[in-house]
Amino acid sequence: MGDYYQISKAEAGMVPSFFFFAYGIGQVVNGLLCKKYNIRWMIFLSLFVSAVINLIVALTPNFEIVKWLWMINGFVLSILWPTLIRLLSEALPQKDLGKSSVIMGTTVATGTLVIYGLSSVFAMFDMFKLSFYTAAFWDLIVAVLWIFLYRKAFKCAYEEKTKEVMSHNNEAKKEKFFENDKVEKCIIYTTICVLCLYAIIVNLTKDGLATWVPSILKENFAMSDSVSILLTLTLPVVAIFGNLAALKTHKIIPDYITHCFVVFIIIGGIVGMIIAGISRTQIIVTLMGLMLVNFMASSLNSLISIFPVFMREKVNSGLFAGIINGFCYVGSTISSYGLGLVADNFRWITVFWLLIGCCFFAGIVWCIYICVRYILYVRERQLLTK
Repeated sequence: MGDYYQISKAEAGMVPSFFFFAYGIGQVVNGLLCKKYNIRWMIFLSLFVSAVINLIVALTPNFEIVKWLWMINGFVLSILWPTLIRLLSEALPQKDLGKSSVIMGTTVATGTLVIYGLSSVFAMFDMFKLSFYTAAFWDLIVAVLWIFLYRKAFKCAYEEKTKEVMSHNNEAKKEKFFENDKVEKCIIYTTICVLCLYAIIVNLTKDGLATWVPSILKENFAMSDSVSILLTLTLPVVAIFGNLAALKTHKIIPDYITHCFVVFIIIGGIVGMIIAGISRTQIIVTLMGLMLVNFMASSLNSLISIFPVFMREKVNSGLFAGIINGFCYVGSTISSYGLGLVADNFRWITVFWLLIGCCFFAGIVWCIYICVRYILYVRERQLLTK
């Protein structure tokens, strides 16, 4: 697209940045409003409008229009996540939450894999606009399927969830809890604040690489557009397994923030390997490093995004799904334009040193979080002994 419109990396990065900005703002707005939505029709409307926008983008020759259309597309699609999280939290029984989190986490990676694969083929024939036609077509197909299958698909789930809630209420009457609600809420909201900050960092890394890997491979290893896009397919493939790994790792490290901290340390080390690969023109080392970073970052993104579902008994899942995912796309917004601008002025090596700095900052935040948790723990012990 950069070659077609004759624009710089920073200008090209404005398009996804506009999208991510609108998507992030929309996540918060729709998180606040999703409780009032008619789920069936709002999801349909989101998909239908997105299909129309993709069609217009494919047809227009004006780049200035593209970025504004893509911003509208971002806001329209921001309806989906908080509304779907609200639906899952209301409809699914406890036993299905783990399975649903894995499935939800792999859908984005699967969609990315499909469209990157097709884009690689389209780029070989200088027909990148077919990517937008493809998105428009499948948006419409899924929108129609959603309308016709919605009630049937969720009827049984709602019935099973209702039985579970009644059983849980009966058991709760027999139990007495001595937890301090105020301290518990402080811990939950502290965790959410840190997760919002981590969401920025992880999506700065994940989406920044997803956006710019074709350019990195093209500029540092003299690859053609089609080959560089094709190699980028490795990222969503490993992302699928990253989402699966997130739940297994979480069983070993149950604290969400500590789980994130450990993964950030690993990401920092792998980014160092990428720097070495680019410096020595080692494409295998570089590509392996990019795959591993995407694997780890995708696992974190899945963990952070699905947090509100697992906390549905204590927080408004739709609201906090919107807020946390909104912060995810703050990172995505910075990544597209910001990393492109840094690369234009200081080369890609500097971009990767910047990502290492972000991982180091995440470590500092973890240390502060541990101190806060310790203070809250001491406070809770004091209250229980009174």
